[in-house]
Amino acid sequence: MKKSIKHHALLVAFSSVLAVSSASAANSFYSSGDLVLYFQKTSGTGSTNVVYANLGNAATDFRGAATGADAANKIQFLDLSSTLISAFGSGWATDPSVYAGLAGVYSASTNLTQSYNLDPNRTVYVSAARTSVGTIGVKSSGGYTIGSNNTMNTFSSAILTQNEAFADADGANGYNASVIISNSDTAVNVSQIGTMNPIGAGLNGFNGSITGTSMQSADAATFGTIDGVGSTAFALDLYRIEAVNNIAGQVGQGQTVRRGTFEGTVALGTDGQVSFMTSPVPEPSALTLSGLAAGALVLRRRRRSA
Repeated sequence: MKKSIKHHALLVAFSSVLAVSSASAANSFYSSGDLVLYFQKTSGTGSTNVVYANLGNAATDFRGAATGADAANKIQFLDLSSTLISAFGSGWATDPSVYAGLAGVYSASTNLTQSYNLDPNRTVYVSAARTSVGTIGVKSSGGYTIGSNNTMNTFSSAILTQNEAFADADGANGYNASVIISNSDTAVNVSQIGTMNPIGAGLNGFNGSITGTSMQSADAATFGTIDGVGSTAFALDLYRIEAVNNIAGQVGQGQTVRRGTFEGTVALGTDGQVSFMTSPVPEPSALTLSGLAAGALVLRRRRRSA
């Protein structure tokens, strides 16, 4: 369990830590509702570090206009290479004791009249380990169905507990960065990653809200190469789970409550580049061919009009 959080290093300044889309650039520092990519290492394997990385607002950057995988691809929008090397060593991408997961929620309030970016309160975003490369844009994981309203209360509160430790480190102590390393050497602030998502067989994530954990172990050998990402260390399917479906104007109105909808895949290359994909990325050769075809069509039309 990671005991405490201390800003170990501002590894990259704000101007260089993000190679982001314009949508993510507005969310430089953590705010409620942001999607956090988090990392930790099995205890006793040489590192007590954990990593928090803010990917941007979950609803506006990763949900799209509706539920399901309809948001735009974001290819290699954040470079975590130096961060992960500093936290876990140069072999992090093939180290099975390094785990990663995703989580985000705006509010744990049970006020049924409020929503945020068209997401009702207690709408959670959480990862599930992708089991294979499969087809990008199609889930390769079991997903989630949450059993009760009370569990949604627990779930959303637990995600806030985990992520707001990032907010404390980011704001209260003057650490203005969207990526931070936490370290357990000095009691400054308490990291909640290990508490909310303990590593180990039979342990459940976010205070027992989901069976098993939402994390995945680094395993570049399993995923091989994903187009647009390259050699891949982590591939996490992102699910959106809403507690209610009856707020006027909300996204997902009328759909089954507490059942996760697949929103896309967050992949981390062995080079440390983070990507989010809802559809396959065309290979460069295909793009070249389509460009040549379009050029030939324009030329043919010009000749006919001459």
